[in-house]
Amino acid sequence: MLETVLLSEGSLMLRLSRLCRLFVLVLLMGTPVSLWAHSFDIAVIAPFSGPEATVGASLWQGMRVATREADGHPQETSDGHLGGVDSNLRRIDSQAGTAQVAQQLRALAESQGFLIAVLGPNQASMLEALPEEIPAVVLLAANAAVQVPNHFTPPTLPAASRLAFSDAYRQFYGSAPDTVAQRGYAIARLIDIAVRPTDGHFSNKALLQQQFADALLLQRQQ
Repeated sequence: MLETVLLSEGSLMLRLSRLCRLFVLVLLMGTPVSLWAHSFDIAVIAPFSGPEATVGASLWQGMRVATREADGHPQETSDGHLGGVDSNLRRIDSQAGTAQVAQQLRALAESQGFLIAVLGPNQASMLEALPEEIPAVVLLAANAAVQVPNHFTPPTLPAASRLAFSDAYRQFYGSAPDTVAQRGYAIARLIDIAVRPTDGHFSNKALLQQQFADALLLQRQQ
């Protein structure tokens, strides 16, 4: 069972070696004082090749369902919308190696958006490639024994939402979603909740982080 916790960047790095598998959600923000986004990127670092490629595929596909649920318009060129803003899902294959991942992260850091990573403890160095000004916001850990402050239960789908998501997923991909796909969808819905009140204005980074934390708390209460 995944747990969701809020950590500082320093605490995150100290915890990495203790976790069997990590889901790390990092908020990426540019440096301009005034920042308005017509679109934003959601980069997914995961194994998209090799023996665990289904993990990355399921996570990405679950998120893709969420981006197609609302706010669509004719002739759109993005992957869909979250929070009423065009969103683009970017695959970063964790099996490509630290240097390749770091190169893609540097390019992504020039814009605003979100980063979701699925990493093993031997891949912690990939997170060190993040620029120092990018704060870690949320850690989703598979190790329930790890005790950390401010911990939340993970995003889960109530029965009605799970059924609706399952039907939508089948329409897209012709098969039933697995647990990883459900988590990808739930995370994307949390991003939608956090982004929607901003109307694409990402300059208030602290507010956006708080909105995401509030969305996690709402999930916990359901």
